[in-house]
Amino acid sequence: MENLYLVTRSTFERTAWRLAARLAKPGDTICFIQDAVLAVKGPKDLQVKMSELESNGVNLRFLAEDLNARSLNAPVSKTINYDGLTELIEKARRIIS
Repeated sequence: MENLYLVTRSTFERTAWRLAARLAKPGDTICFIQDAVLAVKGPKDLQVKMSELESNGVNLRFLAEDLNARSLNAPVSKTINYDGLTELIEKARRIIS
């Protein structure tokens, strides 16, 4: 894996998500953790942007423990647990948060 972008703040309050989306290239991963998992229920324009990123080869992941803490769900293929996050961190060439 190339770069891992860790987005920790709500996509409704901060612009870190937009920066990660603009910089991410095919093979990169954007991982939503903490309050950023709220993006899974984001507005239509956010959902469209996430679909575009995935179509361009950017992987999107949501931390299961943070989803559960907020009573949210994401597709299983996009959900990782702490062990999965650790693996992403270990494999990443660079980590941007």
